[in-house]
Amino acid sequence: MAGRASGIRGPARAAFCLLRAPGPPIGCGNCAPVLRSALIFLVAIFLPSLVLGWLALRAAGEQNILIERQAADLHQAQTDAIAADLRQAVEQQQAAFVELVRQLVAAYGAEAVAENFGARLADGWKPGGVPFAISPRGALVYPSIAQARSEETVAAFLEGNRSFLSNAAPAEIYQLPQSAAPPTKNTQSKSLLSSMDWVTRSSAKSKDTSAQQAAARNISPQKGYDDTEPAASSKIAPELSNFQTAIAGAPQGIMARFVQDELQVLFWTKPEARSEWLFGVMLTPRQMQEMIAPAFDQLESMGEHIAILNDRSRPVLRLPGEFPADWKHPFVATEIGEVLPHWEVALYLANPGALTSSARLVSITLVLLIMLALGAILAGAYFVSADIRRQLATVQKKTDFVSNVSHELKTPLTSIRMFAELLAGGKVTEPEKQSRYLRIIAAESERLTRLVNNVLDFARMERKRKVYDMREVDLHHAIARLWEVESTRLREAGFSMAWDAAAGPYRVVCDADAITQVLVNLFSNAEKYAASGREITLCTRMEPREFIAEVKDRGPGIPRAQEEKVFEAFHRVDDSLTSGVQGSGLGLTLARRIIRDHGGDLFVRAREGGGSSFVLRLPRKPVDHL
Repeated sequence: MAGRASGIRGPARAAFCLLRAPGPPIGCGNCAPVLRSALIFLVAIFLPSLVLGWLALRAAGEQNILIERQAADLHQAQTDAIAADLRQAVEQQQAAFVELVRQLVAAYGAEAVAENFGARLADGWKPGGVPFAISPRGALVYPSIAQARSEETVAAFLEGNRSFLSNAAPAEIYQLPQSAAPPTKNTQSKSLLSSMDWVTRSSAKSKDTSAQQAAARNISPQKGYDDTEPAASSKIAPELSNFQTAIAGAPQGIMARFVQDELQVLFWTKPEARSEWLFGVMLTPRQMQEMIAPAFDQLESMGEHIAILNDRSRPVLRLPGEFPADWKHPFVATEIGEVLPHWEVALYLANPGALTSSARLVSITLVLLIMLALGAILAGAYFVSADIRRQLATVQKKTDFVSNVSHELKTPLTSIRMFAELLAGGKVTEPEKQSRYLRIIAAESERLTRLVNNVLDFARMERKRKVYDMREVDLHHAIARLWEVESTRLREAGFSMAWDAAAGPYRVVCDADAITQVLVNLFSNAEKYAASGREITLCTRMEPREFIAEVKDRGPGIPRAQEEKVFEAFHRVDDSLTSGVQGSGLGLTLARRIIRDHGGDLFVRAREGGGSSFVLRLPRKPVDHL
């Protein structure tokens, strides 16, 4: 490029330097910056965004698990407290039984009470059940076989328990030893302590009883009671023992066992340590349900459904009211304990899908936000990429422009120099040749002047330094002077020229020199792309509100898709139409800018019969001069 411009001097070289594109010419080697930018975007923005999105999703998932676990822990604590309250209610009833027996024995003596224990107990014991009394020798004194003949419940009791209570045969039992002074206040703090005490005793017993394994629970909570054990594993296990061994060393207690798959709960006490008489009562599941019902009815559900499930996983008490549920699969559950083996306090979510829906909503929202962010990043990348492509295309056009301007400047300078040297050397003596050479020098000088003016005007417009001399003029006279020069030059070049002019004057407020420069550029454009259709027509007319001029040619025409692009800086129509045509790509750009600066417009349309028609519309007065 430097070699091409080396012959340029003076104002031409100054104009050439104004728009010379910095940096290396655009070519395949310039793909490297684009690829580098794409790689930087991928590594520094897109991939980190994907990683951050994945981490956000993972954090949301962990947060959902944490929320669900916290909800499970909260509900588990609720069922634990309820189970403790129910155990305490049973223990209080057992304490009332122990106190009643103590009073009876103190009043009548142990042996006298034992002979008619059922009748004496009935006056003060409301829960019912089958009373029994065992002598210090281990014999079942009450009820008698005679009573069994008249009462079915007594007969069933003796059939299932006589051998066990007489210490004749061992059995599987669930036992909860109690202290001599059981709790008497149903408070939340004591309920929790009772719950913790029961868990401690159950854990210790399960470790000490090596011959037994943890039984399977009848239900499978969705959330396990203890993370260290399977959710379906029971905390309590039966002991194989005979009666006397089971009660040895304890003054009172609660014992439960299953007889023919029916639960029986035994309250027992030794009111006198010296006599070793033992009194007790056997309660059925129905009686145990009625015993714990008052404590259960006082509970608050906290918006969830709570049920007491018996050993067959059927609800015996529900809060609030009746509700359907998958009884074997509560959200959380707690075993009541040895006082009611395999009975459970089960909690069912009033809205089972709430946690899942909330987690899903959070996940979906987060995914949408991540997708929106990634979409914004990709959209930004697309626009940046498009802008880079436009910038590269502009730089490429500037490079082509520099090459074309170099040729455009060099060609007339070469012609001027060559013919000037011929004339100066005296080698041309014929007057006709001398005159023709002088005309060529003048034409090439004019061509060079137009090119330099175009470049300088474009540079001024880019820097917004173009100043117009706006005044009211008669464009008819200005165009007539221009037509005389241009038509003569173009006819000598072999063009057919015609001016279809409406009668003047054309009174317009404008910069006359700038408007004539527009027409010169339009003539020059028609000349360059004339091809075989060497015909140019100028039409001018004055309308009420504007001046209109049309420059028509018979060139190859302009595709409809290119009709706006031809006015872009440095743009040239595809090579098939411009092959062999040199130019700067600024003529039409300058022409439109000048006209629009005057408040008008310049556009192109196809001409009937082939070619193009450039239409110039100029208001009589620009807006600023109205």
